[in-house]
Amino acid sequence: MSWYALKVRSSQEKKIADRILQALQKAGVSHWVRDILVPMERVLEARKGGKKREKDKIFMPGYLFLDIASEEVLPELMTLVRSVPDVLYFVSPARRAAPVPLSESEIQPILQRVRASATAPIDATQSFEVGQLVRIIEGPFKDFEGYVAEVYPEKQRIQVRVRIFNRETPVELPYSQAEKRS
Repeated sequence: MSWYALKVRSSQEKKIADRILQALQKAGVSHWVRDILVPMERVLEARKGGKKREKDKIFMPGYLFLDIASEEVLPELMTLVRSVPDVLYFVSPARRAAPVPLSESEIQPILQRVRASATAPIDATQSFEVGQLVRIIEGPFKDFEGYVAEVYPEKQRIQVRVRIFNRETPVELPYSQAEKRS
């Protein structure tokens, strides 16, 4: 598998993926791309009245991932894909450099997250209480523990007091980036 990252206009990922598929089919080269991955997960959101609703949420806005069948078609594929409206560029290590396929360690967490949410939606409606011990599971403060200082249920966010360099620091994050500890 050779997965490549593609930068696209944010909030248009699904439409752009469809446009890329159409362009490949129109050119008769749809076999060049095995899969186009829109990094989405299914989450449960709280609605007014306390009801929960499933919703698809893009967790890496502005990116698509292409599984390319062969490295040899990459130059022609790049030209074709970049001609699709709202496609910005293939992600590469340097400006104007050829794109490099993502390593297995880079693409596997993304694939696992997409597959995991397909089987069971992530509950974004979990509730937190002030003073509760939580562990941050995502983001720059991953694996830090702290106590909930404030809860913002309307925004689905919490403020956690995390000890960094022996000093308590407030960190605001969405519910989905924290888990309750006992």
